[in-house]
Amino acid sequence: MAQSTILPMHCKYAIYMEGNLSFKEENDMIQFKSAIKKFQIEVDEIQKKYPDAKLGGALAFGSDIWPKITTISKPPELKSINTLKYLPNTTQRDMLCHILTDHFDVAFMLAQDTLKNFGHTFKITQEVHGFRRVEERGLDGFVDGTENPEGDELRTKFGLVPAGQPHEFGSYVFTQRWEHHLENWDNKSTKYQEDTIGRTKKESEEIPEDKRPEDSHVSRTDLNEDGVDLKIIRQSLPYGTASTLQPHGLFFIAYATRLHNIEKQLESMFGKLDGKKDRVLAFTTPVSGSYYFAPSKMELMNL
Repeated sequence: MAQSTILPMHCKYAIYMEGNLSFKEENDMIQFKSAIKKFQIEVDEIQKKYPDAKLGGALAFGSDIWPKITTISKPPELKSINTLKYLPNTTQRDMLCHILTDHFDVAFMLAQDTLKNFGHTFKITQEVHGFRRVEERGLDGFVDGTENPEGDELRTKFGLVPAGQPHEFGSYVFTQRWEHHLENWDNKSTKYQEDTIGRTKKESEEIPEDKRPEDSHVSRTDLNEDGVDLKIIRQSLPYGTASTLQPHGLFFIAYATRLHNIEKQLESMFGKLDGKKDRVLAFTTPVSGSYYFAPSKMELMNL
């Protein structure tokens, strides 16, 4: 069975915590592995006690830390995102804790308990709280995640390592925090914005391929290879404050059956495939980036 942040759709809130692991004292590894079990137990308990909260929780691990925490073989495609030299501001970290819910209070409770259980073994370097906006629109005014596969069957197909393969029901994970420059974006005409995204703003209808720019966001990310769609499962949410005192933007997180699907979209966005860069890069900037693997619940408990 997969960890519980991959298949759910349309969650209202999320907490994304990323950081590095440290095992300097004699009992640190014992505390770390105990915290993993406590995390999964608490997720299961909250799901039973507060079913309306629709809570999900997952832990995922980076390439460099994987052999230090388990003798289980490393997933074959897992690597450090720092190896992608064309990608700006990569910040490969050791571990991701992803919590999603429809009731923020229980998510916050789980996050606090999790940090307490891991103690000094898990040093947080980035924590972002995401929220679902009206009509599921991003801060740019467009409906976000329109191309996300819907239904358990398709989300399982594109999000999880197939049954019978090594690391079955696990998932490759990509995180990237984007900071938006809305002062530039809001001054542009609706037509300009629609050409940039590749969809209509009000109805969220995809502009026909022969009429949308090749460097629109849709054109850069809606990919197939030898007739096979390179789909990913997005659990991204906007973040930020109403004022401009704090940064605001999109916390992008994707789960995928293969890291290859994620990487091809990145190559397309940043001009590595045909020299054309995604138009949205003029209005938003990635300020972090990590690759992880989220093992299945069974594999997580066996770490």
